Amino acid sequence: MGDLNLKMEVSEESPLQAIFGSHPQVKIVETLVIHPDFDYSLIELAENAEVSKAMVFALKDKFLHYKIMKPTRKVERLQRYKFNENSPVGKLLNSLSFKLADIDIELLLKGEEAIKEVKKQVEVVIR
Repeated sequence: MGDLNLKMEVSEESPLQAIFGSHPQVKIVETLVIHPDFDYSLIELAENAEVSKAMVFALKDKFLHYKIMKPTRKVERLQRYKFNENSPVGKLLNSLSFKLADIDIELLLKGEEAIKEVKKQVEVVIR
């Protein structure tokens, strides 16, 4: 099969959101993956992920079931949670997130090389 010459551009949104959309689940996963050492109350997680508190509370059990996040400690009466980077699902999400970022970086670098090549060609024509 020939090259289809598909033009890919780096999205201004995060790599995970570019593929899966800016759904609350994606925003929460992304927040957890990007900051694996932070632990959050559910309210802080909602604020950092820019989703509603109700959505975080609704998804909490699902995220715990799949071991995407884990409880860490209680501060006063509030349970705190962090990304479970050692769970099988956590490892996959981490790997996927970084692989997608690598692809975007590669596209950016190719774009910069293409721009340099065009500038060289323009300089030749001007001379």
